[in-house]
Amino acid sequence: MACCGDEPEPQEGVVIKRKCRDVICLVFFIAFWAGMFIICGLAFAQGDYDRLVYGTDSYGFTCGKKTTFRNATLDLSNRKELYFLNPLALLNVLDIEFAKAVCVESCPKTPVCDYKSLPCTNGDMYRCPYYRFAEDNLYGKLPNVSDLSVSYYRMLPSATIPASNVTTKFLQGVGSLPWVSNWMNTYNISSTSATLNGYYLQLQSQFPGLGPCYPVFASTESYFHRCFPQFPPGITDGLIEIKDKVANALPANATKTFTDVWNDVEHRWARYVGDISKGFAIILVGGLAGGVVFSLVWMIILRYLAGFMAWITILLVNVACLGITLFSFSMAGMLGSNEFTNKINTVVEIESIEEEQWKWIGVGAAIVTGIVFLVTLLMLSRVKVAVACIKVASQAVGAMPSILLFPLLPFIFEAGLVVYWIFVTAELYSAGDLTATCRTSSNSVGLTLSSLKNISSDTWMNVLQGGSSTNSSCYSNLSGDELQAACGADPNCFVSYKWNSKLRWAFLYHFFGLLWTNQVIVGFSCVTIAGAVGSYYWHRGDSSRMPTFPVLVAMKNTLIYHMGSICFGAFLVAVIQFIRFLLDYLDRKTRELQAQNKFAEWAMCCVKCCMWCLEKIVMFINKNAYIMVGVKGTSYCVSAGRAVALIVQNALRLITVNFVGDILIFLGKVGVAAGCGLIAFGMSEISYYNDPTKYPDTYLASPVLCVAISVITGFVVAQIFFSVYDMAIDTIILAFCEDCESNGGNPRYAPPLLMEAMGMAATSKVAPAPAPAK
Repeated sequence: MACCGDEPEPQEGVVIKRKCRDVICLVFFIAFWAGMFIICGLAFAQGDYDRLVYGTDSYGFTCGKKTTFRNATLDLSNRKELYFLNPLALLNVLDIEFAKAVCVESCPKTPVCDYKSLPCTNGDMYRCPYYRFAEDNLYGKLPNVSDLSVSYYRMLPSATIPASNVTTKFLQGVGSLPWVSNWMNTYNISSTSATLNGYYLQLQSQFPGLGPCYPVFASTESYFHRCFPQFPPGITDGLIEIKDKVANALPANATKTFTDVWNDVEHRWARYVGDISKGFAIILVGGLAGGVVFSLVWMIILRYLAGFMAWITILLVNVACLGITLFSFSMAGMLGSNEFTNKINTVVEIESIEEEQWKWIGVGAAIVTGIVFLVTLLMLSRVKVAVACIKVASQAVGAMPSILLFPLLPFIFEAGLVVYWIFVTAELYSAGDLTATCRTSSNSVGLTLSSLKNISSDTWMNVLQGGSSTNSSCYSNLSGDELQAACGADPNCFVSYKWNSKLRWAFLYHFFGLLWTNQVIVGFSCVTIAGAVGSYYWHRGDSSRMPTFPVLVAMKNTLIYHMGSICFGAFLVAVIQFIRFLLDYLDRKTRELQAQNKFAEWAMCCVKCCMWCLEKIVMFINKNAYIMVGVKGTSYCVSAGRAVALIVQNALRLITVNFVGDILIFLGKVGVAAGCGLIAFGMSEISYYNDPTKYPDTYLASPVLCVAISVITGFVVAQIFFSVYDMAIDTIILAFCEDCESNGGNPRYAPPLLMEAMGMAATSKVAPAPAPAK
């Protein structure tokens, strides 16, 4: 039942009576998934998916949820949109996390504060922090305002605050603005007063980031439940003009860069995303239906024209290598007249490469051409066998058409695994301990009135590119409600949920589960297809002697007898992939060290390269081991050993088949994807999608995303269909090699097409085919 010590079955052909293999590995896999479900429970107990969907505000409250603060219930159930009070802070990468935000029922659209006609006195043009956390100690000073209100601008006049140095400097700075002078005179505001009335707070609120409330200068749209501003043209000029009264002007190109960031990137991407729903029919017809039709057409072409296409491919490879060699020598001036070279240079500017360099390029190309030509000569006698294997694989698929639908089952398993993993990961990612992160004031270069003063071009570029930061944890002496209140009121602090060590280990376990289970599904598909196609080969291509439902029989054998072997092989690949993931993580974390130490950089590169090669080798061995498991029913170790022996003994034959088969299948995938792209592009050009007047609801801003998704969908569909074909080819050639090795080089069970390719159709001593499985 375990791997070691298992002996292969002596029976030739497809083994009918089988035993359970590598059961210990299957038990270990089941136990591992028990741990996966424990992590799932932990994630759902500590995490909250709504934190990712709706976001959290500056106080750590999840939008769209009820929460508790200081024994009081705060109901945010109807507030599922996250609104950033000062949208200008979003332009700085470093400021995004620190941008103060509140949960609102809907993103503010109208009315908006017109920057050309300040002051704005309509209270609907402002949004404020929750009254429970109001700035300037306003909580409790305004009548009839609920704790979660964010629209109390019009109530500010009822409050009074003491004057300070800050207020004095502010009034002196903006006093030169005519409308500010009128405001101060109207409401008796003076920089020499001991106390100031609430109209001063309204005046402060005209300038984003300085008052208790923030003006809505632009309409906002909801993207993934985040309110992003839709800045109208020229608004930044107006805002900067206002700030110029109390700060030096920005560089001449600042406003252009500012509007480019929002209008060109944010808006264009939003329009493209909106095109997906409008062009769903394009994706369905061009990508999905087109992918199925083109895949079936290509498989029919391979069935009848595989030989022609194989020989044409080999010829084109040799001609291309020879052409590159002659071209290089011509550019080096070694083929007589330079007339050809001069004509080339008039079309393509490649004069920067000197003749001496072209000479060595030509030498290298000549060596490659010679090797390719010699390999072609060695392969000629085996190309007929390769073509025959491809044709027999086509016959096998044709004899059991249901095998084309089989990939849908592992596809469903894969989709279920990915959906499960993503949801658990989302819950796990949103879990953690509530912590505060702070920055020093000098690290903030956000676009506020104070930070714009004396701003330079270099500083402006830091704003757009992110600058540098030395953020660190803070308020470690506080927790819970006190931490939320303190950090929410601090403009240089934000709260977030961060993983503890337990959650980090849980994620690594969960991630390895994804890798291992994915490889188990791949192995299940390989063993099932190999068992069904192997049955066709070992019955000499006579479908009447095969089981009535060969795919179902192979699937039954896989599920009952060979899941342990599949878990074993999948575990090996998953471990290597997991190590590669850790190496990539280590590589990213040590970039600065590697930049200072070239040996460390070289060593990391070598280790990653070796692990990549090891993964490819193990996956190749796995694939062939699964074929032997599906056909012979032996354990993983025995199957892998036998597969490696056959690969070594028949290297040239296998290389030829894989080379020809892989090229034809790759061309098929590219052809299917291109065909789907053409259909999608053609559909997008009809008036239903490009006439905004007649069909405004389906008008596409650009067909790019719909066509791209159609191409990707077509490629995925082709991948599903051709994976069956690819596995069938590998099964046929390995079964053929096994047949030859077991019978002294003379295959006894090969289908007639393969026998004919070997020149043995008339002379071969044919063995009786094994009895079909019931």
